[in-house]
Amino acid sequence: MRALAIALLVACSAPVPPHASLAHSGSLALSPAGDRLYVVNADADSVSMIDPTARKLVTEVALGKPVLAGDGTFTPSVMPRALAVSPDGKTLYVSGERAGALFAIDVASSRIRSVKVGSEPIGVLVAADGSAVYVACAQDNLVVRVEPTTLEVTGRVAVAAEPWALAWSSTGSLLVSHLLAPDITVVDPASLAVAATWAVPAIAPRNNDARLPHGTPRGFYDLAIRPGTGELWVPHILLGTDTPQPALDFERTAFPALALVRTDGTYRRTLSVDVEDIARTDGSFGDIVSGPHALAFTSDGAYALIVDTNSEDVLAVDARAEVEATLLRPLPGHMPEGIVLAADDSVAYVDERNTGDIAVIRLDRRDGHLALATEAVIPRFTADPMPAELRTGQHLFYSANSDEHPITRNHWIACATCHIEGRSDAVTWRFAQGPRDTPSNAGGMRGTGFLFRTADRTRVEDYWQTINIEQGGRFDPVAQADLLAPLAAYVDRGIAAPIPPTTDPVLVARGKQVFDDPAVGCATCHTGPRFTDSGAGNPALDLAGPILLHDVGTCDTSEFPDVAHPDRDGHPRQACMFDTPSLTGLAATPPYFHDGRAATLRDVLALTRGTMGHTEALAAGDVDALVEYLRSL
Repeated sequence: MRALAIALLVACSAPVPPHASLAHSGSLALSPAGDRLYVVNADADSVSMIDPTARKLVTEVALGKPVLAGDGTFTPSVMPRALAVSPDGKTLYVSGERAGALFAIDVASSRIRSVKVGSEPIGVLVAADGSAVYVACAQDNLVVRVEPTTLEVTGRVAVAAEPWALAWSSTGSLLVSHLLAPDITVVDPASLAVAATWAVPAIAPRNNDARLPHGTPRGFYDLAIRPGTGELWVPHILLGTDTPQPALDFERTAFPALALVRTDGTYRRTLSVDVEDIARTDGSFGDIVSGPHALAFTSDGAYALIVDTNSEDVLAVDARAEVEATLLRPLPGHMPEGIVLAADDSVAYVDERNTGDIAVIRLDRRDGHLALATEAVIPRFTADPMPAELRTGQHLFYSANSDEHPITRNHWIACATCHIEGRSDAVTWRFAQGPRDTPSNAGGMRGTGFLFRTADRTRVEDYWQTINIEQGGRFDPVAQADLLAPLAAYVDRGIAAPIPPTTDPVLVARGKQVFDDPAVGCATCHTGPRFTDSGAGNPALDLAGPILLHDVGTCDTSEFPDVAHPDRDGHPRQACMFDTPSLTGLAATPPYFHDGRAATLRDVLALTRGTMGHTEALAAGDVDALVEYLRSL
């Protein structure tokens, strides 16, 4: 009896996180008592523990050490992406994207334990009673459950591609977002069974005006339940893939969006922007913002604060009226990726990844209105391991802050808008040359030969033309070469290649034999360390030739077909002859081919039987093995 009374007393007096049952994954978190702030340092392979009252770094816990290669390539070994705190505040759980592991850090001693969970773990979430930890493994398409005491993996559930963020629903279900798919997967946390799939629909064009928000949903970085309502709010972007060039410009390409989903999973509406007051959208934001990445609600659910990575600001939405309340721009640092509010809603802490600090934002709710103001900046590195040139390039790649750099107009488009996570947005655009799937930049462009699907460019620096055309920028490649150089350096040396999904090594070995078999022919074109013959016979990559291109039977003759066109310097390119793409990180970049016609690698082989190599005679087992090998690259 006495022991029970003591236990009850301790339980009742222990601090409880604000609306803990509605927690969602993120890059920073507060301790239950509010006396410690934790943040992942993705590029430094560490986690910082900060005193939010003194506003200073307490300690930085190293989980690994980034590798700076002799050629200048910078690669984190762990890349922590999200964290969660145990209900008792004693343990910090951290996902390590490149390590494929969940880390458990003892807060008092900084002692580290870890367990392998799968390929590219991102979102991490702890059960409200502390009985389990859940991890979203993006490249394995799995949600994994881990027992906190032993770190034993106690279950897995297969979900749709690229599970990313995790959140608790108002009924106790586990909600899973998918970075490049407009679905929310609902998982029973006890049985680890998929209970439902909630859809976030595309938005159709309105009034025949492509400047009004519309398009295909992508970039589902976060999701959270609004306190007091049970309604799910999901920030993302809309990509206007219906608009062809030359009409396709910065204000017709991408739009910020916030989808609202009822407690039963039915879609209700999408909030977005007004564009030059042409027409009211479904709940309007008065300012253009780009790259919504994270959100946090005030404890009463009255306001949602949305962190916009690319426009580098915090947008506050009046959750009752469903309109913009205010905008804090600029933030003091760059590349904001996460946000958490103090229990009393007095301040918000914003993770500014590129500048390695935390912005402290004061919330003032007097007179029935909300005002936001930067109150302080807290450094969180003891030393930044990323070279300064790559940091600058990272800022430029992710920035749509046109007040600072001429990369875009009106805070609209960043390189990362389409190259999400430095990879692809998994959509096909209507470019002047024909339909074009967005290629990945991960692993860099060096060693991949020519650029563009038809070998139209040779260097990353040539993309100043993309900045000026699609992004609405004002870039002079000569006068502003000091900006192009670090941007190119970051693309080539600062965006790590994807970690392949978990594969069967026996099947992979058999698949490599099939791939290398001259009778099959895969390695004829996909050769060398980057698996491409692009630039063969032309090591200087002279656009005047010779240019080795291939007809693999994928010419698009639809209503928006491939067309003959000139390269960057005016040399002719045929409509249906294509450059050989690199296979690095292949599993992370569906759909495939220049027009995205192949949803899977099996589709790639099926659609090109007899036109790309000689796979038409392969037995079913050899096809399985070949696909497994391709997934491993």
